[in-house]
Amino acid sequence: MLPPRRIGFLGQSWSPATGGIEVHTEALARALVEAGMEVGALAWADEKSSTRIVRHGGVTITRQPRLMSGPDALDGGLASDAALELWLDTMQPDLVHVHHLSGWGARALDILESRGLPVVVTLHDDWLICPRGQRWHVSNKLCSAPDPETCAKCLGESHGTPEWAIQPLVQRLLHANQALQRVDRIMAPSSTLLEAHQRAGLECAGVHALGRIMPLGIDAQQLAAETDRLRGQRPDDGLVRLGVLGSVQPSKGVLPLAKAVVAAGRDDLVLEIHGPRQAYHGDSSAVDGVEALAREHDCIRLHPRFSPERRAEVMAMLDGVVVPSLWEEGFGLGAREARACGLPVMASRIGGLEQLDSDPGVTLVEPGDHGAWVAAIQKVQKGLIQPQTAIKSTLEMTEEVAEVYAAVLRERTKRAA
Repeated sequence: MLPPRRIGFLGQSWSPATGGIEVHTEALARALVEAGMEVGALAWADEKSSTRIVRHGGVTITRQPRLMSGPDALDGGLASDAALELWLDTMQPDLVHVHHLSGWGARALDILESRGLPVVVTLHDDWLICPRGQRWHVSNKLCSAPDPETCAKCLGESHGTPEWAIQPLVQRLLHANQALQRVDRIMAPSSTLLEAHQRAGLECAGVHALGRIMPLGIDAQQLAAETDRLRGQRPDDGLVRLGVLGSVQPSKGVLPLAKAVVAAGRDDLVLEIHGPRQAYHGDSSAVDGVEALAREHDCIRLHPRFSPERRAEVMAMLDGVVVPSLWEEGFGLGAREARACGLPVMASRIGGLEQLDSDPGVTLVEPGDHGAWVAAIQKVQKGLIQPQTAIKSTLEMTEEVAEVYAAVLRERTKRAA
């Protein structure tokens, strides 16, 4: 059976947002369009805007203004249900691929089931088992698995409200588990995410059930060629430039990294931080700390977020990429893109980043170990290394995803016969 002709993507945000999820979903959507499918996406926009429908890269994107604010809005409600129903009525998808449920909640899966729609879910982070998305406790530590009592205190403190009731958090997990059991496929870019959901009691996410590991694809050759071209235009000022590509959040470890760079005391090395600097669930301590270091030390340089189209331009100005995450990254897209361009990578030995251990161009450092990071930074040398070529392409990933879609439809047809 051929793949479905009309695919709906449901997610949290879309370009120009530059997070790994958005970069991946846009690339996949465009590739599916090039393969002859029709793709429409429903994602949140600024709550002050009005609903907009735009075409970008052949994809029809419905930008829905956030209908509620505050922590209670994360799991959706009647207003978000109505927005989803209207989008489904308008698009009439053959299959819906869910990439994130923030703002929609597991109730969105109930709506899709009520309509008899085939559903594929990709777990990009831990949002279904942690409302903060990364199992990152307000006290700045990683939680192994959700505990409703601990979660209630954490959420209350992080949102400046009285301690949350425990029972709704228990119900949230139960609802997520029940809803996921009824979808057709669950995918994740690494085993890390599937294992985290299993530890939380969502056994349906295991590879023995609906779970499947689906590494993300990268247009490695195109990115490497453009980066190499732009690199030739870069003046040599003798500096070693390490780059962070992503948000300055407590869980991302950028502040401890910046402190380690300062402590390393190298006059020839600078840390270029490219990405949004926003409070994480009301916590601006990491942003404030990094900005303070940048004011005090010339070796810490801050840049705004950049669009995916400028990725090669940014890579060309760097001599290495650092991923100092403290939470269990699901994949580490930026690290893999850097290796495709021949840049060395320094990353935390945690989560999906541990899968980079076999790459000689990657140095893994224990997350949060100040001394280890200082020592690793002191050893950094300038110079490109052999690019990593064993990286799945966007085309290969798209073909695998399309086959998942086709398999889901085959199973549905067989059950209906």
